[in-house]
Amino acid sequence: MRIRPSGLLAGIRDAWRPAGLDEARLLERQLDRARTSLWVTDLAMLAVATLFVWMAGPLIDPYLAVAWLAAMALNPLSKFWLPRLARGLDSPRLITPELVCLQALVTALLFIVMTSWLFLRGNDELRMQLGILSAGVLFAEALSYARFPPAGMVWLGTLVTAALITLWQIDRETSLAAAVAVLLYAAVVTRDMLATSREFVERCLAEFEAERQTQMVALLLTDFEDASRDWFWACDAHGRLTHASTRLAEALGRSDASLLGVGLIAALETANASRRTDLANATRLLASRLASHRAFRDLILPLQTSAGSQWWSLSGKPLLSGRGEVIGWRGVGVDVTADQIHRQELERLATRDSLTGLANRHAFNHALDTCFHPAGPAQPVGLLVLDLDAFKAVNDAHGHGVGDRLLAAVARRLEKPPGGSTRLALARLGGDEFAILLAGAGGPMAMADHSRRVLENLSHPFLIGDLRLEVRTSAGLAFAPAHAHNRTDLLRCADMALYAAKMKGRNTLVVFDEEIGTRVSTRLRRTHELSEAIRRGTLEVHYQPVFEAGGGPPVAAEALLRWRHPHLGLLPPSDFLELAEESGLIVPIGLWVLRRACADAVGWDRPLRVAVNLSVRQLNDLGLVDAVRKALSDSGLPARRLELEITESTLADRRIARRVLEALRALDVQLALDDFGTGFSSLSYLQHFGFDRLKIDRAFIQPLLQPGGQAMAMLRAVIGLARALKLQCTAEGIEDAFQLRALQELGCDAFQGYLLGRPLTNEAFNALLAAPEAVGA
Repeated sequence: MRIRPSGLLAGIRDAWRPAGLDEARLLERQLDRARTSLWVTDLAMLAVATLFVWMAGPLIDPYLAVAWLAAMALNPLSKFWLPRLARGLDSPRLITPELVCLQALVTALLFIVMTSWLFLRGNDELRMQLGILSAGVLFAEALSYARFPPAGMVWLGTLVTAALITLWQIDRETSLAAAVAVLLYAAVVTRDMLATSREFVERCLAEFEAERQTQMVALLLTDFEDASRDWFWACDAHGRLTHASTRLAEALGRSDASLLGVGLIAALETANASRRTDLANATRLLASRLASHRAFRDLILPLQTSAGSQWWSLSGKPLLSGRGEVIGWRGVGVDVTADQIHRQELERLATRDSLTGLANRHAFNHALDTCFHPAGPAQPVGLLVLDLDAFKAVNDAHGHGVGDRLLAAVARRLEKPPGGSTRLALARLGGDEFAILLAGAGGPMAMADHSRRVLENLSHPFLIGDLRLEVRTSAGLAFAPAHAHNRTDLLRCADMALYAAKMKGRNTLVVFDEEIGTRVSTRLRRTHELSEAIRRGTLEVHYQPVFEAGGGPPVAAEALLRWRHPHLGLLPPSDFLELAEESGLIVPIGLWVLRRACADAVGWDRPLRVAVNLSVRQLNDLGLVDAVRKALSDSGLPARRLELEITESTLADRRIARRVLEALRALDVQLALDDFGTGFSSLSYLQHFGFDRLKIDRAFIQPLLQPGGQAMAMLRAVIGLARALKLQCTAEGIEDAFQLRALQELGCDAFQGYLLGRPLTNEAFNALLAAPEAVGA
């Protein structure tokens, strides 16, 4: 255990070395500096002692002089062998305050004893020389002991005491002034020594505090790096790493120490040999930023680390000297891998179809745009647009899950090109529509052959679970620059070719030409005109009378739509209903006809039934029931006077049809199955749906004029079936008296056709009802 000094020595120590956390460290620094700084002054003191011996000459015995000089020479060495001896005695430290003070005392005695002896024996000249040189030695050695003032006080106290004793022995009257001078000189030296000591202590404490702050910052940075995605880096002016965090070293697969002095860019490139191409642009940009001495933020670097693919975001700013020169860089790095993956996923979702994994319409449009220069495509390209025929039937029959799996299977098959042309892009545009962008040295002919092979590949059955599904595909093909010079026109031409393929009978490929463009353009223009007709009110409802078998006035009327075209005149439904179905205009047109027929029927002179046809789209709309209810309410027409005619084709979705028809029957309207006999499941429909009337299609009526046919037998069976089911039976399309007599003989209930009455405007039909001679057959 180290013995703590007490008394005056302790007071001096405590005054210049504050207690606290740094006490032990400061003491160790003071002792170490005091020991190492005495070498020069000890050697100087040996030189002064040698000079004293030379100046004393015969006053000193040579043997004594040699012994003194030898002791003075061995004294500096004792500062090293005494600590080693202390180590052998299990001392806790090599240098102790007591040892340093003891060394100061020994050094002072070695010097002052012989110097005082020479001073007493020498003449005035020698005394003057000894006093001057001794004063210099006292000052120099005191400043060397300034790092540890207690030892300095021992040194000064010993020399001053010896000096005073020596002066007292020479001449008490004259030595008094010299003693005062010695004391004043000692006080000045003590002040300077203590001031120097204080500066040294303050400097040491400042260093300790700076180190403590540095350690605290390092600890905080380490905790920050451990708790976040951020890490810090520092480089010198040449881009060599001077600080590398543990996270950076781990990511690069190296140790912290091995990164120091390595160029930042070189370290990044070495760790990313497999992704050098991806990293090249980023590292070039980083190098340019470092060379430009400008701060930068959020520079994204793709890396291939031991943990896999990562992305780092680097930010940094230059460190400037007082003259504005760059002396280094400091910055922060952030692991933004999760953000980049999220961004890539968003980009994928924005450009890929989630069901099939193919490019979506947005990405495909971008691919099309890249094919076109301001004057047109750089090379001939072809756009193949495909649409699965009757895909809705697959969804209706097997559910949307099977339909989705079928679309995914179609996409996988489309991803395997049959060869012949180069594919630039493949996409699902939406629904059951796909598109392929083609390019080939063989030109349009080669691309057309490629397209036919695509359709042939799709014609092979698809196995979806236990189902074996066959797909037929319609396709349209257009070329640029032959047909278009921009993306919009090329898509429009391919769509028109696809439309022509569907009109041609489906399951075929049609290559766009000017005739198709003209025909489709005409159809699109007609669609626009039909839409305008709804808005302008140029659609009309005509009424064809229905008569009972016994003759007499009309008992009902069928509402038939007409379009009074501004250029083509009055158009029958056959000229535009298909167009209305395809464009979706059939829904607003059908609602308008329903409201118009109800309103007109209320104003008739006789309370006849009015029959209104329903389209497929209307029957599949759950809002139809409300529309019928509102039309009856607004017009005031009794529900029993409204008859809704439904064809077999509208009943494909039995679940929806049953729900809608049951709701309509709840309104007390009448239901008629129109065009009976033209479908394969008419008997099933009659069994499952509660109809009031059965209408025989004209396809069964016309053969009555042909000799030797089986028309009579077919009609007899149909009419007999209606009677057995207690259904009213109406024959439509009667154009000949023979047909009328034959149907009367078979017992048909009602008749409709040009022979009995043509469709009339509402005014003409009401006039017919008002005429007393308004009778039928």
